[in-house]
Amino acid sequence: MKTYNTRYSDYDALDKYIRENEIDKNGNILIQIFSDISNKKLLSEVIKSLKEILPQAKIIGATSSAGILDGKTVGESLILSITVFEKTKVKSIIIKEDISDYSKGLLLGKKLISPKVKAIISFISSKIDGEEFLDGINSVNSEVVVAGGVAGRAKFKDKEYVFTEEGIESKAVVAISLEGEELWVNNFSNFNWIPIGKEYVVTEAEGKIIKSIDNIPATDFYKKYIGITNKNKVSRIGARFPLMVKKKNIYLSRTVVRFTEDQGIILTSKINTGEKIRLGYGDMSEIIKGSDTLYESINNTPVESLFIYSSTSRRFFLKKTADVEISPLCSSSSTSGFYMKGEFNNINNANMLFTDTMTILTLSENKDKRIKIHSAINQRALISSCTEKTILYNLIKTTGEELTEINLRLEEKVLEKTKELKSQYFTDSLTGLQNRNKLTKDLCNNKYSKLALIDINYFKGINDFYGNNVGDSVLAELGRIIKIYSDEVSLQCFRLNSDVFAVALEREKFNLDFLEKIEILHKIIDEQCFYYREFKIFLSSTIGVAINEERLLEKAEMALNYAKRNKKSIQIYNENSDLSKDIEENLTWIKKIKDAINEDRIAPFFQPIVNNHSGNVEKYEALIRMIDEDGRAIAPYYFLDKAIKSNLYSQLTKIMLEKTFNAFKNSDYEFSINLLLEDIDNEETRNLIFQKLKEAKNPNKVVFEIVESEGIEKFDEVSKFIDKVKEMGAKVAIDDFGTGYSNFSYLMKLNVDYIKIDGSIIKDVRKDRAAEVVAKTIVTFAKELGIRTIAEFVSEEEIYNKVKSIDIDFSQGYYFSEPKAKL
Repeated sequence: MKTYNTRYSDYDALDKYIRENEIDKNGNILIQIFSDISNKKLLSEVIKSLKEILPQAKIIGATSSAGILDGKTVGESLILSITVFEKTKVKSIIIKEDISDYSKGLLLGKKLISPKVKAIISFISSKIDGEEFLDGINSVNSEVVVAGGVAGRAKFKDKEYVFTEEGIESKAVVAISLEGEELWVNNFSNFNWIPIGKEYVVTEAEGKIIKSIDNIPATDFYKKYIGITNKNKVSRIGARFPLMVKKKNIYLSRTVVRFTEDQGIILTSKINTGEKIRLGYGDMSEIIKGSDTLYESINNTPVESLFIYSSTSRRFFLKKTADVEISPLCSSSSTSGFYMKGEFNNINNANMLFTDTMTILTLSENKDKRIKIHSAINQRALISSCTEKTILYNLIKTTGEELTEINLRLEEKVLEKTKELKSQYFTDSLTGLQNRNKLTKDLCNNKYSKLALIDINYFKGINDFYGNNVGDSVLAELGRIIKIYSDEVSLQCFRLNSDVFAVALEREKFNLDFLEKIEILHKIIDEQCFYYREFKIFLSSTIGVAINEERLLEKAEMALNYAKRNKKSIQIYNENSDLSKDIEENLTWIKKIKDAINEDRIAPFFQPIVNNHSGNVEKYEALIRMIDEDGRAIAPYYFLDKAIKSNLYSQLTKIMLEKTFNAFKNSDYEFSINLLLEDIDNEETRNLIFQKLKEAKNPNKVVFEIVESEGIEKFDEVSKFIDKVKEMGAKVAIDDFGTGYSNFSYLMKLNVDYIKIDGSIIKDVRKDRAAEVVAKTIVTFAKELGIRTIAEFVSEEEIYNKVKSIDIDFSQGYYFSEPKAKL
């Protein structure tokens, strides 16, 4: 390959130059036009001439503030850089569609990048956001080197253009790709401004304007540290003291152009709110020394052609020294380029937008080819500098580097800790599986199309029998088994809470066998044997499945709850199934309960309790009722369980406490109120109970009924509550005694006043010998402890007579009265 550089004067001279150098005899030709002449008519004439003389050539170009030719800055020139390739294909593109700048980069990347493409040269108009454009390219392939930059102009009144052989545009992207297996591409850059001081945060920005830094006006910030109060001087020192923006752990320069009237700062490039910045400092002699190092690196690189895409603001800052910087390239006839508003460069496999840098692209089709650059720049040509200035620069540079290193180490630690915390937040500590937080996050991102929830049946019994350590060991092993199976069949697995796991199928993975795989997993779990010492532990599971549903987790939980209620192994959510009808019914009841609460239609109904020895009514039990819109009383059988599951139950208890205490405030009757474990666990409910007892005239007339099974489940909590209310004067009854797993030993430890014998025993006591024996046993046991007994569900005279014959103290039931709204 070879590059020919010339200035355009007219058609004939161009034609002669091309013929003399036999350029027209080659097939793969790239022509770059570097022009500081913004004359669209002239540019069109040049492109037309080139197309006529070299129709096979691909053309790319842009306007700029000045050109570079053979190691010198040139003005008022139109430079043609013609590169002839032997083994490299050239492809050009122009993008002028009205799409986002990111999409422009994405489109360019998709059209130009292929496995053999080594580099892209691209020029964009300054109306396009270079960072977003490059992000679009990086999303396709960030390793392909993108060189070039942002078009500029020599005079303020001039227009900016970018162009290819297809046309000239003022707002577009132009690019060429270089494709070849034997093309060696390298990119270099010299910046050498240094960050100083600590990091600050841009707290408000819009486009190229910073409005505030660390929540103070941007101009006040700049004046504070630079000491400039005259805004007219800013343009002269803005390049020496730029703001350094941190991107991908690299500090990039953003020159301060001027102040705005509303205390903002205008920069050469866009900046975003939240970005981190530091003040920068540039010293001419040190910047030029950086170029020395750069040229030494190029000498060790395959080079047949070299292109410079340098910065306009760098040129203005260096002034005449800009020519000194590029002077070592004067011996190379294969060198050309220009000064741009922004430069593209690939750093650490990421294409980025720079300003204030000199970037160089080198190309060669021969890995052994070199060009010799005499890199020892004549220091006498530099601006004179004293020893003190050099010492100051080195001091700033060294301390700045140390501060940067400290910041990097701190950031690494923060990132490491953030990663650790994020892992903990999304990971179950016992099993190492993903947890509910991770599943919820993934579902918010619409990641899964199928979800199964796996509930381990009766796992609480394993914890109670073997202890929590054994239970944890079983769960950890079960998690390992589920993970192994899930990995084998491409499913994601989670542990949602103590004994509930989940598996999910990612949306992009098409799998018709999801249900089959869930059935296999169900079988694996149910057949798995876990060992503890010489004991074998077997598990069983219930699974709820939701497929292609909105609110996937919610629907899977509904299916799981339905399966558990109906003792089914696996239940799939279906809009048309009984499950859906149950859900619809639940939602209807929840609305009814909420409406009843809001419209004050929750009320106590009172059922008398008769002394079996005197036959007189001595007590009442307050029973909850919901009054419907037609005035009919609805029994708790229909709504209480739904209120508990929808977190409305505590409101019902509070209403019952308020209305029942109020109903009996002037009564001598003893009255009882039912409590569940949810009430004793609820701090607000407990406090309301204690408050009502303090306010009551006769707290000794108050009885709290606790269901037997509720008391056994959390014995310590219930025992403390009983001691507290009895200390305040109230009495306590155990309700529904004789059902479930009746336990006389725990009853001995509770300081209760009444035992209410369950209605299932009482209704059969006159005709069932077993029921009679159970009732007598409870009565005998209670009398030994000094506890009085109450028979529930006494519905007829024969039952009443039988109850009295076995010496039960009180009776309650429809034989005496149904519950009524008034005493």
